[in-house]
Amino acid sequence: MRNLHERFTPLLTYPELGPRRDNLSPGLRVQFFRDYAFYYRFTDSEIIVLHVAHGTRDAAALIAHDEE
Repeated sequence: MRNLHERFTPLLTYPELGPRRDNLSPGLRVQFFRDYAFYYRFTDSEIIVLHVAHGTRDAAALIAHDEE
C-alpha cells in the first residue's frame, strides 16, 4: 500500500503528470502502477479516479462504455 501511496502522492501537486488520453475522452489522463492503469480527471480542487483496470484491458472499450 505504501508503494501505491508513494506513486500517486505527486499527482496531488502535479495532476498533469499523467499522460493525456484525449483520444479516449477529453481531459482524461492515466497513471500506471504495476500492472494497472488508473484513469482520472482533475479539477482545481480534486482528482477523480474514473477507472482502475488491468493494463491489458481495452481502454477505448472501457471508456466508451461509460459514455454510452
